[in-house]
Amino acid sequence: MSRVDRLICQVLPNAFLMALVAEGRLVELRIVRRDRPSHADSIFLGRLERVMPDLDAAFVDIGIGRSGFLRADDRAGIDDWPPLGAPLLVQVRNDTEGEKGPRLSMNLAVTGRYLVYHPVGSGIGFSRRIEGESERERLRGHVEDLLAGGIVLRTAAAGAVLEVLRADAQQVMERWEQIRRLAFDAEPPADLTARMPGERDPIARALRDHGAGLDEVILDNRAMARALQDDMDRLGERIRVRWHNGPMPAFDIDDVAGQIDAALAPRIVLESGVEILFEPGETLTAIDVDSASAGGRQGRAPRRPVEVNLEAAPAIAQQLRLRNLAGAVVIDFVTMRSTYDRDKVQAALAEALADDPVPTQLYGFTRLGHFELTRARRGATLAAQLEALQKADD
Repeated sequence: MSRVDRLICQVLPNAFLMALVAEGRLVELRIVRRDRPSHADSIFLGRLERVMPDLDAAFVDIGIGRSGFLRADDRAGIDDWPPLGAPLLVQVRNDTEGEKGPRLSMNLAVTGRYLVYHPVGSGIGFSRRIEGESERERLRGHVEDLLAGGIVLRTAAAGAVLEVLRADAQQVMERWEQIRRLAFDAEPPADLTARMPGERDPIARALRDHGAGLDEVILDNRAMARALQDDMDRLGERIRVRWHNGPMPAFDIDDVAGQIDAALAPRIVLESGVEILFEPGETLTAIDVDSASAGGRQGRAPRRPVEVNLEAAPAIAQQLRLRNLAGAVVIDFVTMRSTYDRDKVQAALAEALADDPVPTQLYGFTRLGHFELTRARRGATLAAQLEALQKADD
Protein backbone atom coordinates (compact mmCIF):
# COMPACT_ATOMS: atom_id res chain seq x y z
CA MET A 1 0.00 0.00 0.00
CA SER A 2 1.48 3.34 -1.05
CA ARG A 3 1.42 6.14 1.50
CA VAL A 4 1.42 9.78 0.46
CA ASP A 5 4.39 11.09 2.45
CA ARG A 6 5.03 14.45 0.80
CA LEU A 7 2.80 17.32 -0.33
CA ILE A 8 4.41 19.82 -2.70
CA CYS A 9 2.45 23.01 -3.31
CA GLN A 10 2.95 25.52 -6.08
CA VAL A 11 1.05 28.79 -5.76
CA LEU A 12 0.05 30.46 -9.04
CA PRO A 13 -1.82 33.75 -9.50
CA ASN A 14 -5.14 32.05 -10.32
CA ALA A 15 -4.64 28.51 -9.04
CA PHE A 16 -3.13 26.31 -6.39
CA LEU A 17 -1.34 23.14 -7.51
CA MET A 18 -0.80 20.34 -5.01
CA ALA A 19 1.32 17.30 -5.86
CA LEU A 20 0.68 14.24 -3.71
CA VAL A 21 3.88 12.18 -3.69
CA ALA A 22 4.54 8.68 -2.34
CA GLU A 23 8.21 7.72 -2.09
CA GLY A 24 9.09 10.07 -4.94
CA ARG A 25 6.24 8.89 -7.19
CA LEU A 26 3.53 11.37 -8.17
CA VAL A 27 0.21 9.90 -7.09
CA GLU A 28 -2.17 12.76 -7.80
CA LEU A 29 -2.11 16.39 -8.88
CA ARG A 30 -4.87 18.50 -7.39
CA ILE A 31 -5.66 21.73 -9.20
CA VAL A 32 -7.65 24.26 -7.18
CA ARG A 33 -8.78 27.19 -9.29
CA ARG A 34 -9.17 30.52 -7.51
CA ASP A 35 -11.27 31.96 -10.32
CA ARG A 36 -13.50 28.86 -10.51
CA PRO A 37 -13.58 27.24 -7.07
CA SER A 38 -14.82 23.68 -6.76
CA HIS A 39 -18.00 22.97 -4.80
CA ALA A 40 -17.32 19.24 -4.43
CA ASP A 41 -18.11 18.03 -0.88
CA SER A 42 -19.53 21.45 0.04
CA ILE A 43 -22.73 21.50 2.07
CA PHE A 44 -25.62 23.79 1.08
CA LEU A 45 -29.01 24.65 2.45
CA GLY A 46 -30.94 24.37 -0.80
CA ARG A 47 -34.52 24.91 -1.86
CA LEU A 48 -36.54 22.21 -3.62
CA GLU A 49 -37.23 23.69 -7.02
CA ARG A 50 -38.81 20.99 -9.18
CA VAL A 51 -39.66 17.30 -8.90
CA MET A 52 -39.33 15.05 -11.96
CA PRO A 53 -41.45 11.94 -11.30
CA ASP A 54 -40.40 10.27 -14.55
CA LEU A 55 -36.75 10.51 -13.49
CA ASP A 56 -37.50 9.82 -9.82
CA ALA A 57 -35.36 12.85 -9.06
CA ALA A 58 -35.58 16.55 -8.29
CA PHE A 59 -33.79 19.81 -8.96
CA VAL A 60 -32.58 21.83 -5.99
CA ASP A 61 -31.59 25.50 -6.06
CA ILE A 62 -28.32 25.88 -4.13
CA GLY A 63 -27.58 29.42 -5.27
CA ILE A 64 -24.70 28.87 -7.71
CA GLY A 65 -26.55 29.66 -10.95
CA ARG A 66 -27.38 26.07 -11.87
CA SER A 67 -29.75 23.82 -10.01
CA GLY A 68 -28.34 20.69 -8.48
CA PHE A 69 -29.66 17.23 -9.38
CA LEU A 70 -30.90 15.04 -6.52
CA ARG A 71 -31.94 11.46 -7.19
CA ALA A 72 -34.49 9.76 -4.98
CA ASP A 73 -31.81 7.19 -4.11
CA ASP A 74 -29.70 10.02 -2.68
CA ARG A 75 -32.38 11.19 -0.30
CA ALA A 76 -31.67 10.51 3.35
CA GLY A 77 -33.84 11.03 6.39
CA ILE A 78 -37.06 11.45 4.34
CA ASP A 79 -39.21 8.96 2.46
CA ASP A 80 -41.03 11.26 0.03
CA TRP A 81 -40.37 14.58 -1.65
CA PRO A 82 -41.36 17.56 0.53
CA PRO A 83 -43.41 20.46 -0.90
CA LEU A 84 -41.81 22.70 -3.50
CA GLY A 85 -39.81 25.46 -1.88
CA ALA A 86 -38.94 23.34 1.15
CA PRO A 87 -35.37 23.68 2.48
CA LEU A 88 -33.07 20.69 1.95
CA LEU A 89 -29.65 20.13 3.48
CA VAL A 90 -27.55 18.70 0.65
CA GLN A 91 -23.93 18.02 -0.25
CA VAL A 92 -22.32 18.32 -3.66
CA ARG A 93 -20.96 14.97 -4.83
CA ASN A 94 -19.79 16.06 -8.30
CA ASP A 95 -19.13 19.54 -9.63
CA THR A 96 -20.93 21.13 -12.55
CA GLU A 97 -19.81 19.68 -15.89
CA GLY A 98 -20.77 21.26 -19.21
CA GLU A 99 -24.50 21.92 -19.23
CA LYS A 100 -25.15 19.69 -16.24
CA GLY A 101 -25.66 20.97 -12.74
CA PRO A 102 -23.88 19.44 -9.74
CA ARG A 103 -24.88 16.03 -8.42
CA LEU A 104 -26.30 16.27 -4.89
CA SER A 105 -26.87 13.93 -1.97
CA MET A 106 -28.71 14.27 1.33
CA ASN A 107 -26.53 11.57 2.90
CA LEU A 108 -24.07 14.14 4.22
CA ALA A 109 -20.48 13.12 4.87
CA VAL A 110 -18.32 15.04 7.34
CA THR A 111 -14.79 13.85 6.73
CA GLY A 112 -12.08 13.59 9.37
CA ARG A 113 -8.57 12.25 9.16
CA TYR A 114 -9.47 8.77 10.38
CA LEU A 115 -13.21 8.50 9.92
CA VAL A 116 -16.13 9.79 7.88
CA TYR A 117 -19.30 10.69 9.77
CA HIS A 118 -22.76 10.36 8.19
CA PRO A 119 -25.16 12.18 10.55
CA VAL A 120 -28.27 10.66 8.96
CA GLY A 121 -26.67 7.29 8.31
CA SER A 122 -26.28 4.20 10.45
CA GLY A 123 -23.86 1.37 11.04
CA ILE A 124 -20.09 1.11 10.81
CA GLY A 125 -18.23 0.62 7.55
CA PHE A 126 -14.58 0.12 6.73
CA SER A 127 -12.15 1.11 4.03
CA ARG A 128 -11.40 -1.82 1.77
CA ARG A 129 -7.77 -1.40 2.85
CA ILE A 130 -8.58 -2.31 6.46
CA GLU A 131 -8.27 -6.05 6.29
CA GLY A 132 -8.59 -8.71 8.94
CA GLU A 133 -11.66 -9.32 11.04
CA SER A 134 -9.76 -8.85 14.31
CA GLU A 135 -8.64 -5.32 13.32
CA ARG A 136 -12.13 -4.41 12.19
CA GLU A 137 -13.62 -5.65 15.44
CA ARG A 138 -11.03 -3.68 17.42
CA LEU A 139 -11.89 -0.49 15.54
CA ARG A 140 -15.61 -1.18 15.81
CA GLY A 141 -15.30 -1.41 19.59
CA HIS A 142 -13.48 1.93 19.68
CA VAL A 143 -15.94 3.95 17.58
CA GLU A 144 -19.39 2.41 18.00
CA ASP A 145 -20.23 4.69 20.93
CA LEU A 146 -18.42 7.82 19.76
CA LEU A 147 -20.98 9.23 17.31
CA ALA A 148 -24.70 8.81 16.73
CA GLY A 149 -25.14 8.01 13.05
CA GLY A 150 -23.11 6.22 10.42
CA ILE A 151 -19.33 5.91 10.56
CA VAL A 152 -16.85 4.78 7.93
CA LEU A 153 -13.30 4.05 9.09
CA ARG A 154 -10.77 5.40 6.60
CA THR A 155 -7.58 3.56 5.62
CA ALA A 156 -5.56 5.74 8.00
CA ALA A 157 -7.55 4.31 10.93
CA ALA A 158 -5.77 0.96 10.66
CA GLY A 159 -3.71 0.60 13.84
CA ALA A 160 -5.03 3.84 15.37
CA VAL A 161 -5.52 3.86 19.14
CA LEU A 162 -8.70 4.91 20.92
CA GLU A 163 -7.41 8.35 21.92
CA VAL A 164 -6.62 9.26 18.32
CA LEU A 165 -10.00 8.10 17.07
CA ARG A 166 -11.81 9.87 19.89
CA ALA A 167 -10.04 13.17 19.10
CA ASP A 168 -10.90 12.85 15.42
CA ALA A 169 -14.53 12.05 16.24
CA GLN A 170 -14.68 15.11 18.49
CA GLN A 171 -13.41 17.38 15.71
CA VAL A 172 -15.85 15.90 13.22
CA MET A 173 -18.76 16.37 15.62
CA GLU A 174 -17.78 20.00 16.27
CA ARG A 175 -17.82 20.68 12.53
CA TRP A 176 -21.19 18.98 12.16
CA GLU A 177 -22.68 21.01 15.00
CA GLN A 178 -21.38 24.17 13.34
CA ILE A 179 -23.07 23.15 10.09
CA ARG A 180 -26.34 22.54 11.93
CA ARG A 181 -26.23 25.95 13.60
CA LEU A 182 -25.55 27.66 10.30
CA ALA A 183 -28.43 25.77 8.66
CA PHE A 184 -30.89 26.88 11.34
CA ASP A 185 -29.89 30.53 10.92
CA ALA A 186 -29.68 30.61 7.11
CA GLU A 187 -32.23 31.33 4.40
CA PRO A 188 -32.03 28.96 1.44
CA PRO A 189 -30.20 28.85 -0.84
CA ALA A 190 -27.04 29.23 1.25
CA ASP A 191 -23.49 27.90 0.97
CA LEU A 192 -22.84 26.71 4.52
CA THR A 193 -19.32 25.47 3.84
CA ALA A 194 -18.28 28.94 2.67
CA ARG A 195 -19.34 30.31 6.07
CA MET A 196 -17.02 27.96 7.95
CA PRO A 197 -13.45 29.25 8.31
CA GLY A 198 -10.87 27.04 6.64
CA GLU A 199 -13.32 24.56 5.09
CA ARG A 200 -12.33 25.56 1.56
CA ASP A 201 -8.61 25.75 2.35
CA PRO A 202 -7.02 23.26 -0.10
CA ILE A 203 -4.11 22.46 2.23
CA ALA A 204 -6.46 21.79 5.13
CA ARG A 205 -8.40 19.35 2.97
CA ALA A 206 -5.21 17.62 1.84
CA LEU A 207 -4.08 17.28 5.46
CA ARG A 208 -7.46 15.84 6.36
CA ASP A 209 -7.11 13.24 3.61
CA HIS A 210 -3.43 12.37 4.03
CA GLY A 211 -2.21 13.93 7.27
CA ALA A 212 -1.95 10.59 9.03
CA GLY A 213 0.89 9.57 6.72
CA LEU A 214 2.44 12.88 5.66
CA ASP A 215 6.02 13.62 6.67
CA GLU A 216 6.48 16.94 4.90
CA VAL A 217 4.65 19.82 3.23
CA ILE A 218 6.62 22.04 0.84
CA LEU A 219 5.25 25.43 -0.21
CA ASP A 220 6.76 28.01 -2.53
CA ASN A 221 4.83 30.81 -0.79
CA ARG A 222 6.56 32.15 2.32
CA ALA A 223 3.48 33.59 4.04
CA MET A 224 1.45 30.42 3.53
CA ALA A 225 4.34 28.26 4.75
CA ARG A 226 4.71 30.34 7.90
CA ALA A 227 0.96 30.27 8.62
CA LEU A 228 0.86 26.51 8.12
CA GLN A 229 3.85 26.01 10.41
CA ASP A 230 2.08 28.04 13.10
CA ASP A 231 -0.98 25.79 12.72
CA MET A 232 1.16 22.65 12.96
CA ASP A 233 2.82 23.95 16.12
CA ARG A 234 -0.51 24.88 17.66
CA LEU A 235 -1.99 21.46 16.93
CA GLY A 236 1.14 19.58 17.95
CA GLU A 237 1.52 18.00 14.50
CA ARG A 238 4.72 16.18 13.59
CA ILE A 239 4.48 17.19 9.91
CA ARG A 240 7.41 19.30 8.73
CA VAL A 241 6.66 22.49 6.81
CA ARG A 242 9.27 23.84 4.42
CA TRP A 243 9.32 27.05 2.42
CA HIS A 244 10.86 26.40 -0.98
CA ASN A 245 12.77 29.50 -2.09
CA GLY A 246 15.46 27.96 -4.29
CA PRO A 247 16.26 29.04 -7.85
CA MET A 248 14.38 26.08 -9.35
CA PRO A 249 10.59 25.62 -9.25
CA ALA A 250 9.10 23.60 -6.42
CA PHE A 251 7.88 20.98 -8.88
CA ASP A 252 11.48 20.10 -9.72
CA ILE A 253 11.48 18.27 -6.37
CA ASP A 254 10.93 14.55 -7.00
CA ASP A 255 10.76 15.49 -10.70
CA VAL A 256 7.07 16.28 -10.28
CA ALA A 257 7.13 18.41 -13.44
CA GLY A 258 8.60 15.52 -15.42
CA GLN A 259 6.02 13.10 -14.04
CA ILE A 260 3.24 15.50 -15.04
CA ASP A 261 4.65 15.68 -18.56
CA ALA A 262 4.69 11.88 -18.70
CA ALA A 263 1.05 11.79 -17.59
CA LEU A 264 0.13 14.07 -20.49
CA ALA A 265 1.92 11.94 -23.06
CA PRO A 266 0.06 9.21 -24.97
CA ARG A 267 2.82 6.69 -24.24
CA ILE A 268 4.93 5.90 -21.19
CA VAL A 269 7.98 3.64 -21.10
CA LEU A 270 8.82 1.62 -18.00
CA GLU A 271 12.40 0.97 -16.88
CA SER A 272 12.37 -2.50 -18.43
CA GLY A 273 11.34 -1.09 -21.80
CA VAL A 274 7.68 -2.09 -21.53
CA GLU A 275 5.56 0.55 -23.26
CA ILE A 276 2.00 1.49 -22.32
CA LEU A 277 -0.13 3.45 -24.77
CA PHE A 278 -3.17 5.46 -23.61
CA GLU A 279 -5.92 6.42 -26.03
CA PRO A 280 -8.65 8.28 -24.10
CA GLY A 281 -12.00 8.88 -25.76
CA GLU A 282 -15.26 10.51 -24.78
CA THR A 283 -16.73 7.39 -23.20
CA LEU A 284 -13.98 4.77 -23.46
CA THR A 285 -10.24 4.68 -22.84
CA ALA A 286 -8.13 2.08 -24.61
CA ILE A 287 -4.81 1.03 -23.05
CA ASP A 288 -2.29 -1.13 -24.88
CA VAL A 289 0.67 -2.92 -23.26
CA ASP A 290 3.58 -3.42 -25.66
CA SER A 291 6.54 -5.62 -24.70
CA ALA A 292 8.52 -5.10 -27.94
CA SER A 293 11.36 -3.28 -26.18
CA ALA A 294 11.32 -5.49 -23.10
CA GLY A 295 12.71 -8.73 -24.51
CA GLY A 296 15.71 -10.62 -23.31
CA ARG A 297 18.76 -8.49 -22.51
CA GLN A 298 22.39 -9.42 -21.91
CA GLY A 299 21.82 -13.03 -22.84
CA ARG A 300 18.72 -13.45 -20.71
CA ALA A 301 15.70 -15.38 -21.95
CA PRO A 302 12.74 -13.31 -23.23
CA ARG A 303 10.33 -12.30 -20.50
CA ARG A 304 7.11 -14.23 -20.16
CA PRO A 305 3.87 -12.34 -20.97
CA VAL A 306 2.66 -12.62 -17.38
CA GLU A 307 5.86 -10.94 -16.13
CA VAL A 308 5.38 -8.04 -18.52
CA ASN A 309 1.75 -7.64 -17.50
CA LEU A 310 2.53 -7.82 -13.77
CA GLU A 311 4.96 -4.95 -14.27
CA ALA A 312 2.45 -2.96 -16.30
CA ALA A 313 -0.51 -3.38 -13.91
CA PRO A 314 0.63 -0.98 -11.12
CA ALA A 315 1.79 1.57 -13.70
CA ILE A 316 -1.65 1.49 -15.34
CA ALA A 317 -3.34 1.94 -11.95
CA GLN A 318 -1.11 4.92 -11.19
CA GLN A 319 -1.83 6.56 -14.52
CA LEU A 320 -5.60 6.04 -14.27
CA ARG A 321 -5.61 8.03 -11.04
CA LEU A 322 -3.03 10.61 -12.08
CA ARG A 323 -4.67 11.27 -15.45
CA ASN A 324 -8.12 11.09 -13.80
CA LEU A 325 -9.47 8.87 -16.56
CA ALA A 326 -13.10 7.83 -16.15
CA GLY A 327 -15.76 5.71 -17.75
CA ALA A 328 -15.12 2.40 -19.47
CA VAL A 329 -11.49 1.29 -19.75
CA VAL A 330 -10.29 -1.58 -21.95
CA ILE A 331 -6.72 -2.86 -21.42
CA ASP A 332 -5.01 -4.93 -24.07
CA PHE A 333 -2.43 -6.79 -21.99
CA VAL A 334 0.17 -8.99 -23.66
CA THR A 335 -1.69 -12.20 -24.53
CA MET A 336 -1.70 -14.86 -21.83
CA ARG A 337 -3.08 -18.33 -22.43
CA SER A 338 -3.08 -19.47 -18.82
CA THR A 339 -6.12 -18.72 -16.65
CA TYR A 340 -3.80 -18.82 -13.65
CA ASP A 341 -1.65 -16.05 -15.16
CA ARG A 342 -4.69 -13.95 -15.97
CA ASP A 343 -5.90 -14.28 -12.38
CA LYS A 344 -2.49 -13.15 -11.11
CA VAL A 345 -2.59 -10.04 -13.31
CA GLN A 346 -6.15 -9.22 -12.28
CA ALA A 347 -5.21 -9.56 -8.60
CA ALA A 348 -2.17 -7.30 -9.10
CA LEU A 349 -4.30 -4.67 -10.81
CA ALA A 350 -6.94 -4.85 -8.07
CA GLU A 351 -4.23 -4.46 -5.43
CA ALA A 352 -2.77 -1.41 -7.16
CA LEU A 353 -6.19 0.20 -7.63
CA ALA A 354 -7.15 -0.27 -3.98
CA ASP A 355 -5.41 3.01 -3.07
CA ASP A 356 -7.47 4.98 -5.58
CA PRO A 357 -10.16 6.99 -3.73
CA VAL A 358 -12.35 7.00 -6.85
CA PRO A 359 -14.57 3.88 -7.07
CA THR A 360 -13.39 1.41 -9.71
CA GLN A 361 -15.17 -1.74 -10.83
CA LEU A 362 -13.17 -4.59 -12.35
CA TYR A 363 -14.96 -6.90 -14.80
CA GLY A 364 -12.04 -9.11 -15.78
CA PHE A 365 -10.89 -10.55 -19.08
CA THR A 366 -13.24 -10.87 -22.03
CA ARG A 367 -13.39 -13.82 -24.43
CA LEU A 368 -11.10 -11.85 -26.75
CA GLY A 369 -8.51 -11.48 -23.98
CA HIS A 370 -9.08 -7.79 -23.21
CA PHE A 371 -9.46 -6.61 -19.63
CA GLU A 372 -12.44 -4.37 -18.79
CA LEU A 373 -13.02 -1.99 -15.90
CA THR A 374 -14.94 1.18 -15.16
CA ARG A 375 -13.81 4.16 -13.09
CA ALA A 376 -16.24 6.70 -11.68
CA ARG A 377 -16.09 10.23 -13.01
CA ARG A 378 -14.73 12.82 -10.58
CA GLY A 379 -14.24 16.02 -12.51
CA ALA A 380 -12.28 16.64 -15.69
CA THR A 381 -9.17 14.72 -16.75
CA LEU A 382 -5.77 16.06 -15.75
CA ALA A 383 -5.10 17.12 -19.35
CA ALA A 384 -8.40 19.02 -19.55
CA GLN A 385 -7.79 20.77 -16.22
CA LEU A 386 -4.30 21.89 -17.21
CA GLU A 387 -5.53 23.03 -20.64
CA ALA A 388 -8.30 25.10 -19.03
CA LEU A 389 -5.81 26.59 -16.60
CA GLN A 390 -3.50 27.58 -19.45
CA LYS A 391 -6.37 29.19 -21.37
CA ALA A 392 -7.30 31.19 -18.28
CA ASP A 393 -3.74 32.52 -18.13
CA ASP A 394 -3.77 33.63 -21.80
